[in-house]
Order: sequence, then C-alpha cells, then structure tokens
Amino acid sequence: MSDFFNEALKGGLDSLTADQLDELIIMAQAKRSESKGKKEIKTSDSCPFCGSIRIKKHGKSKKGTPRIICKDCGKTFSSDIDILDQNSRLSDTQLAALYVGIVENQTIGNLAQKMNVSRSTAAQHKLKVMDILFQRMMAQYSVLDTEGKHNFKFEGEVQCDECFCTVSFKGKRDPEFFIFTLKRFPRHNCSNADQEEYLKKHGLWTRVISIPGYLKELRENTKRYKRGISNEQACIVVAADDEKNLIAKPVSVGRLETEDVKKLLSGHFDSDSTLITDSHSAYPIIEKFMPESAERIPATKYLNQYMALFTWQWIHKGLSLDERVILLKRTLADSWDDYKESYDSIKSRPLDINTKGQFPNVV
Repeated sequence: MSDFFNEALKGGLDSLTADQLDELIIMAQAKRSESKGKKEIKTSDSCPFCGSIRIKKHGKSKKGTPRIICKDCGKTFSSDIDILDQNSRLSDTQLAALYVGIVENQTIGNLAQKMNVSRSTAAQHKLKVMDILFQRMMAQYSVLDTEGKHNFKFEGEVQCDECFCTVSFKGKRDPEFFIFTLKRFPRHNCSNADQEEYLKKHGLWTRVISIPGYLKELRENTKRYKRGISNEQACIVVAADDEKNLIAKPVSVGRLETEDVKKLLSGHFDSDSTLITDSHSAYPIIEKFMPESAERIPATKYLNQYMALFTWQWIHKGLSLDERVILLKRTLADSWDDYKESYDSIKSRPLDINTKGQFPNVV
C-alpha cells in the first residue's frame, strides 16, 4: 500500500508546474506549523551544530521561545518556530510563503502575490529577515578569540574580486537631498516641463533659479550617466575559499581603495592561505596582513542585507528547498532574542561604506 501511494504521489508531482509545486510546498509548510502548534517545540530531532540526536528541552528564552540543549556538544539552540508571528499579523500560510520566497530569491512582486499582501508589506518582512542574517554574519565575522585574533579565517586558496552596481536611492522622498546634495533630479528621464513642475510642487523653484546656471547644471547632471567606474557605482568586495567561507560586502563608492580592502579583509587569513586576485593596486596591501604565500538594483543602504542573503544562499546551496526553509526558520529563531530592530530603525541606519563625500552616510 505504501509503495502504491508513493508511486501515485510521484506521478501526481511530475504533472505539476513550477508554480503549482511552490504552492504545494507553501501549503505543506503551513500545515506542518498548524499541526504541531506554535507553542510546541518543533525540531528535526538533531543538533544543528554537531548533528547529535541526544537533545532535550532547556527552558525558554526571555521572549518565550523554547530552547533546546545538546547533551554532546553542550550548545543550546531554539526550535524552528515561526518567530516572526510574535510581532506580525501574517498567517502561517503567509509566513510559509515568505520563507519559501526568500529561499528561492523571488522578486518582491512575486513574493507579495504568493503571500497575498501588498508589495511594501512583503518588502518590509523580507528586509527584516535579511537584516537578521546580516547581523549574524557580521557577528561571526568580527568575533575575536582569547588572543585577540579573528575566529573567522579563510583557508587554502582564497579568491577575491570586486563588482559594481549602480548607487540607488530607491525610497528616498526628500527633494532637497536630490536637488542640493546630489545636484540632480530624482528621475533621469523626465522632460523640462516635468522638472519645472517638480521644483514648483516642492517649493524649490525660486531657490534654484536664484542661483545663476544651477538649473542648467541640474538638467545636465540628470540626463548624463557616467561611463565606467565612477561615484555613481557602489563597490562590493567578494572573497571565498574552498571551505565555503565567504564574505560579500559593499565597501565604498567608486573605485576600490587600499584602506577599504584593509578594513574588510586584514586578519582573516589562515597560516597556509593563498590569496588569488587580479592586478588591482588595492590588493597588495593585504600581503602585509597574511603569511607569506602566493534584478533591479536594491537601494544602496540595503546592500548589506542583500549580500548577507546572497552569502547564506551560497553557503547552503547544496541543501534541498525544504531543508533550507527549515534552516532559515531555525536561524531566525536563534537570533530573535537579541534582535531589537524595527523597519524604521533599519531604514534610518547610517551607511557603513566609504561614500568619499559624494553623499551623506544617512540617506
């Protein structure tokens, strides 16, 4: 009977489209959450650190999240409970759709459609999840051992390179920031009449025309895209080794400089590491700090969070979709006790990249 059921189930799954499979996974995740109950410890019956099955209940955290302790390695961890539902009005089905969408790296539009919520609601919940991943990543990356040295070390051959994406101020609604700080209009393709209407609407027309030649400068800066690497590009440094150690982080605006590389990578190389890079002049400085050996663009202020999600996806790319969803929920649960950020606090957080004076660190 079991074999017959498995064959029938396999035949039914083979006939489903990709969207139908996504919906089935979301329904299964929600059903599992409902059947086990929100207050019950939900675990895969093994320690996420050492894999031991010798685990037991270990009380609750300050926020009421059940904790589990491993009898072998002694580490504690949270059950894979849906921690976002403590401060969210989303249903279990919507939370399941959120986790699946994040793991599959769906667009905000598709995520909102699967969750049956607005785009802003989907974006805010995704940002909070990515921010938790970012804080965990940076906490692991910056922790020091008893000798004051970094615990996070690259091993073996380490490949390092930089990439660039356009600086974006998506979501910024301050007209004076664009007109007097960036010295351009918010949108690149708009007519002179639209630009004049924009200035008058926000009460800036008189100030702009009182400055000789400033309106012409605004229009020239607005219609011109700078070619190549410029202060309109954000530089992201990516370094990875053969052991799935990875760091991907925005460091500056424009061309990569030595101090940016030094600040990010120094102290994170093992004694037998070999750094492999191109001939960029910013990289040789790292040799002093290591042993001798050879989609639409997100807002720039959220690049750290997107890079944290990319890092998490890359590290766990060998797992199945269901395993990654469970791991994501457990990761969030383990971090929830110390997480005190709101969407507004994330949005107003200063940029921790070298802006080189092109715009303020708080945008």
